[in-house]
Amino acid sequence: MDDKLAQYYRVLSNPVRLRVFMHIADKSAGFAPTTKEESCISEISRTVGIPQPTASNHVKALKKVGLVKSTSVGTRCYHYVTKDAATYLLDQTKYIYDQAHRNPY
Repeated sequence: MDDKLAQYYRVLSNPVRLRVFMHIADKSAGFAPTTKEESCISEISRTVGIPQPTASNHVKALKKVGLVKSTSVGTRCYHYVTKDAATYLLDQTKYIYDQAHRNPY
């Protein structure tokens, strides 16, 4: 098994962190921090319903394994899912799907 995949699944196994990741992924589409739909910590905290320090810690864990990156605009820091991570997760999931559908059972 690939260590990268294990790291991704380990960090995403926390249900709250998964919700934070999915919020960031939702806001990553056509990323433009000047839009109303933001992916800053205050927006993540409000939307997911967790305190800002908790949201910040979850984003830090996602960044540590490479699932998320950030960019600063003015005094705010916006988060987005990296293309490499999204592509990797898609490829691995497709591989698992393909293998499962080869099985005649």
